Amino acid sequence: MSLFALTTWWTVGWVVGAVVVLLVAVLILTITALAKKVDGVAEELVSDLDSIAHKTRPLQDVGAANGAIRTITRCLRSARGESPVLDRYRTSPGWRE
Repeated sequence: MSLFALTTWWTVGWVVGAVVVLLVAVLILTITALAKKVDGVAEELVSDLDSIAHKTRPLQDVGAANGAIRTITRCLRSARGESPVLDRYRTSPGWRE
């Protein structure tokens, strides 16, 4: 094998190595750019979800309001002298207070 053949293969190796390094660098830059874009979209979504949570917070009090209305109704019936109404849903497994 001649010295020229060894030099040629070294040159080919360096060129292939340089191409591989260049491709890896391009991929890393692309992934970084996409990650920044995803981060921006995620921040917008978190902001939107916070806004939705703030706007729907009063809905969490519906159960307490229903309980208060039920108590008021029961007390009014008792004050009028009416017989208590049997709440057939009171013992169901899905009942929440």
